[in-house]
Amino acid sequence: MRTAEKTVRGLARPLLAASFVTGGYGVLRDPGPLPALAERHGVPLPEAATRCAAAGMVLGGVALGAGFRPPLSGGLLAVCLIPTTMTVHDFWRQQDPARRHAQRHEFFKNLSLLGALALAAVDALTEGKEAQR
Repeated sequence: MRTAEKTVRGLARPLLAASFVTGGYGVLRDPGPLPALAERHGVPLPEAATRCAAAGMVLGGVALGAGFRPPLSGGLLAVCLIPTTMTVHDFWRQQDPARRHAQRHEFFKNLSLLGALALAAVDALTEGKEAQR
């Protein structure tokens, strides 16, 4: 593996992980309206579910950022991110156009993060060999 590839991998995973670590940590410190929002969506034990998802994001983010089993840590992040995205950023249910626009933006940002997690996992499994074809 070339030095440039190692450098990119060494920077990319922590950069991707940073959003999950800071976001999860913020929710652990103060979940704000998220448990009530989860309860409105029928999530059982909404306070515990909110904090569990946040803890998973911190744990998965730290692991991914450290390069520890990227497919596994990225999978943990995806498992936490998907229900969070569907619950918190449900733009299709928003009546206010400004709120709909903001939630749509956050929804698609999270889809982009899911794509980046998938790329990080595949890259870790192939060590970039697919890119050489």
